[in-house]
Parts: sequence; structure tokens; C-alpha cells
Amino acid sequence: MDNKTVYEVYYNDCIHESMAACISLHRTRKGAEMAMEFHKEQKRKEFEELYKDEEDIDWTFDSMCAWGVNERTVVE
Repeated sequence: MDNKTVYEVYYNDCIHESMAACISLHRTRKGAEMAMEFHKEQKRKEFEELYKDEEDIDWTFDSMCAWGVNERTVVE
């Protein structure tokens, strides 16, 4: 990794109606992947709390969401 490489964590809360946005930047891929998993777990907990009393949900927590890591180069 050179000094100009960063790793972007992106998140899309609805793949059918919106686009992904950067939620954080990291110096290492491992750091970005850890941040992505932490964010995903937070969103899972929010989903479970929101729908805890629902009996007939037609989707799972991450069926309409997307997370990922992209390598980016910082330019001056």
C-alpha cells in the first residue's frame, strides 16, 4: 500500500430505490472490512428491534441492502 491508497466502505440501504454512499475511509482493507461488519451488525440489530413484533415479513434484514469495500486512490 502506498500513502495514497485508502479503502472506502460503502452502504446502500435499498438497492431498488437508491444508490450506495461512502460511510468511512480506512488505511487498510482489514480496517475497512471490520468497520463494514460493525456497521452491518448495527443495522441488523436496528432491523430486529423494528420488526420484533411482526409475524409475516416477506424479506430478510439484508435482502435489500448492500455493503462493500472499494480500493481508492487519493489524488491531489
